[in-house]
Parts: sequence; structure tokens; C-alpha cells
Amino acid sequence: MEEVPASPMDSAQGDGTLMGRTETHGRPYPHLGEKFGVLLSIVIVVYLGCWMWSDSGWANPILWITSICGLPLLTMFLAEMFGKIVHTLHQRSE
Repeated sequence: MEEVPASPMDSAQGDGTLMGRTETHGRPYPHLGEKFGVLLSIVIVVYLGCWMWSDSGWANPILWITSICGLPLLTMFLAEMFGKIVHTLHQRSE
């Protein structure tokens, strides 16, 4: 019988990575910073929504469209922006 060449996973017996490489662990990622950014974006958009409905003087159809479409998109955009800032600061500090 001809012997079949072994893969990296065969030599590791199921332990390690799929490619059989060794990896080192770095610093833990600051998940609390990202969560704070999400909460901050929600708070900002809630205050913006309150201002829109009480003091902006915009027409009702524009307020409804902005509240249903614009504010959720703005929340996601701000949360992503805060997440990118946290990620960039985490990478630069290494």
C-alpha cells in the first residue's frame, strides 16, 4: 500500500489551527469601548429625535420619514464610526 501524505491537521491530532500554524495571543480587544460607542450613538440620536419633533419646525411628513429611515441609519453610522475609532486606537497602541 502506498502511504498518503499527512496534512497539518493530522500532525496536530485536531489541536491548533486549521493551517497548522502557531499563533500568539495579543492584548484583549476593548469590547467595552465599542459598547460605550453604541450606547453613545443611541443617546445622541434620541436627543436629536426629541429636538426634531419639538423644536425643528419641520413638516410632519419629513419628521416621519426622518424618524423611520434617517435616525436608524444615523445610529448605525455613528456606532460604526465609534467602533472604527476604537479599533484604530487599539491597533496603534500595540
